[in-house]
Amino acid sequence: MWKEKVDAFNKWGWSHEDVVQAFKRQPYCMLTSVDKINLVMDFWVKQLGWDALALAKQPSVFSLSLEKRIIPRASVVQFLLNNGLRSKKASLTSPFVVPEKSFLDRFIRDFKESAYLLKLYEEKRELAWTKDKTCMS
Repeated sequence: MWKEKVDAFNKWGWSHEDVVQAFKRQPYCMLTSVDKINLVMDFWVKQLGWDALALAKQPSVFSLSLEKRIIPRASVVQFLLNNGLRSKKASLTSPFVVPEKSFLDRFIRDFKESAYLLKLYEEKRELAWTKDKTCMS
């Protein structure tokens, strides 16, 4: 299992040293399934166009729900970046690991576009919850 996970990270451009450093920062990242690693990386790299190595610095992102946390927050971060409201040099991962209240305060309420950002965020979250309910019935 360990080798398959290392291979999955390597496939996305991580070196052996990147994997070791990620493990040192967050050992639980190696409990993530290969499928989840690939899903998160695919979304992060292919859909968002972001650097896979950012996740090596904050491997706790792999423990988050793709549908309920990563996708909704990514839509807000993407909007902020595209509209010059967030520096391209700012950490890409920090919005994903802060608690909900901090995220709302720092990445939504602080902007004059807050009504739009909140709607965007809630729509993505609602989709995830609707999907969960559909799967359960």
